[in-house]
Amino acid sequence: MGTPKMIVPRKAVSDTIKPAALDANRNKFQKQSQPRKAIAQFRKKTRQQLPTWAGRVTVHLHVDEIDIEKVTEAFRQKDGWNAIDHFEVCRIWQTEPPYIGHETLGTMSDWPMSDEEAVDNGQIAVDMTTAMPELYLFSFGAVVFWNFPSDEYEKAWMTKHLLEDLSDYCGDSYSDAEIESAQDSISFQYGDKYSIKRDVCVLSTRDSGEKLAVSFALAKSSLLSLYELRVQQVIERNSHIPEAMVQNGRIHMSTREMSREIGRLFLVKHGINLDQSLIDTPEEFWEDDRFEPYYDVTLKYFEISKRLSLVNNRLDMIGELHNKIMEENHTHHAVILEWIIILLIVVEVVLDLLHLGFY
Repeated sequence: MGTPKMIVPRKAVSDTIKPAALDANRNKFQKQSQPRKAIAQFRKKTRQQLPTWAGRVTVHLHVDEIDIEKVTEAFRQKDGWNAIDHFEVCRIWQTEPPYIGHETLGTMSDWPMSDEEAVDNGQIAVDMTTAMPELYLFSFGAVVFWNFPSDEYEKAWMTKHLLEDLSDYCGDSYSDAEIESAQDSISFQYGDKYSIKRDVCVLSTRDSGEKLAVSFALAKSSLLSLYELRVQQVIERNSHIPEAMVQNGRIHMSTREMSREIGRLFLVKHGINLDQSLIDTPEEFWEDDRFEPYYDVTLKYFEISKRLSLVNNRLDMIGELHNKIMEENHTHHAVILEWIIILLIVVEVVLDLLHLGFY
């Protein structure tokens, strides 16, 4: 026989668990919920300076939808740009080198142009086709930039060419916090074999299909980061509930408030698990599967499956908490109804007795 367990009263539990301990546990839980972007920043700080030329790859997610067909047609009409519609993604590239002007992506000094300039900057020179700006726009709103000089140029390009000029073809905008959480970036180089490590992607070809495979994975990671932020916000909104239950033995939350919170929870959960853009294999690989293995490798690098599983586990935990609170509210409501019925019966008996007393 094992050692008998001691049953601690509820009040004793609330007395032994101090607010400071609750705050420490909450902070610890939040630290364990760091998104992929925070990890990427750590990798960049610990990564040594690259000895060879490296280009930029950045993803932005400002709106929840882009009409790919109409955006593609619009960019085909723009001077200096061309576009191709790949099912639910549009590839846009600059047909002329970067230049100074109102439509510039940066000065010529932002781009490796000659061997002498590259040597002066400690870089290996590449031809302009290597450093030519191009983008991949996805129907779910993500935009992946290749070879843009900086975040400022990318945001300026999105504001002018997409959010202003083509605003009719874009969906609703996300909040500033969501936009910030979804933004991510890596570097890329060219080599003999495809690989991705420490946020550096080595491309084995100059085929746009290989960039498309990487862009798909990066865009999905960005969309998942947005959902991770929403889950974190749900956790923070509900963090006081278990603390209040420990300290007070119950939670003062109306049925209406709880129903609204459950609705928010379902919106996040359904958005994650029913969003085909996040779960399904892109249709582009059904016609050309040459770079699908690279797509799978990049998905694995960004830990999409693990992050999805973790997000769903957290949502399930919050859902269980909400169910317990709803059960308690229903029980409390039932008890009140029982007392009302008892009180009505007592009143009826008293009235009958008074009636008999008068007669």
